[in-house]
Order: sequence, then structure tokens, then C-alpha cells
Amino acid sequence: MGTAVNSFKSVEIDEQIDRSMEQSYPNYLLELLVPWDLPTEQQLNEQDRENLTKILDNFLRVLERPCHEKELISLDKILVSLEAIEVSALESISTKSHLEDWEITDYDKYFDVRRVESAKPAFSILKGIVSTYHAFLLLYHQNQHLDSHQIELQKQGFIAFAHLIIRVYDLPSEEVYQSE
Repeated sequence: MGTAVNSFKSVEIDEQIDRSMEQSYPNYLLELLVPWDLPTEQQLNEQDRENLTKILDNFLRVLERPCHEKELISLDKILVSLEAIEVSALESISTKSHLEDWEITDYDKYFDVRRVESAKPAFSILKGIVSTYHAFLLLYHQNQHLDSHQIELQKQGFIAFAHLIIRVYDLPSEEVYQSE
């Protein structure tokens, strides 16, 4: 009986992984905050601090595990929890650089980027990082011949971004996974 239950659970997990890889998180666009919404430090209300800490903790736990397809399911859950964050897409983008608006628009279309403003920039920044890691994992699973050392370096970069969010938003670091 135990073997049948384990076999059923294994098939169920495999089906979830297949769905995640075929039709993962519904928003394929990478939503990036406009430059003027990028904080260097910011205070959050207590509920947002708790929610952001919890989501970051989940994300860092995914990052500490090996790159398996099961991590895609965990990332999908994190992204769904971040989907409720309201953002406003910007029609025209000005980066105050030498680039023309059409050049920025072409870049964004090519890389599936949508520039947004958000009332909760911390969550929007985290969503962008998690979305990028999700896309990275999909790429890794399609090309498993990639150099494992380079994969680990990339993961360390995502961990560094998560820790940057912890510092910028002055989150309680003892509650969040600490990478060595």
C-alpha cells in the first residue's frame, strides 16, 4: 500500500513539474521598476515587513537547494503570492540618457520587459528577481550541459540581490536565511 501511495505522489509531483515547465507562472513579462522608484533605503509598515521577510525566506530556501525541477513549483507559488502587488505600466519611458524613447521600447519588447511604477516597490523588486531566477531555472533545465560552477555563481548573485533587499528595507536578518 505504501509503495502505491509513494508512486501516486511521485506521479503527481512529476505532473506538477511538467505543468510548471510547460505553462509556468502566467506573467512572462519581467516587470522592472522605473529608475526613480528604486530606493536606497525605505521603511516598511509592520505587515509589509513580515510579508516581505516571509517571501524572502522562502526564496532563499529555494536558492539553497540544488537546481531541480521541483524548485520551479516553489517559485511559481512565490510569484503567485507577489502577483497581487498592483503596478502601473508606463506608456513612455525616459531614462534621462542619450537613448531615444523608441530605442528603450525596442529593448523592452525584445527582452519582454515592462517598466512599471509600484506603491510597494520592495515587493516589485523581489518579484523581478524571483521572475528572473525562474527564467534562469527554465533555461538551465533545457540546457543541463551548462557549467555547474557558473550555475552556482549565478545562484550566488541571486542570493546577493536578496540580501540587498534585506539591507535596503532594514529587514530582520536573523529571521531570513543567511548564506555563507
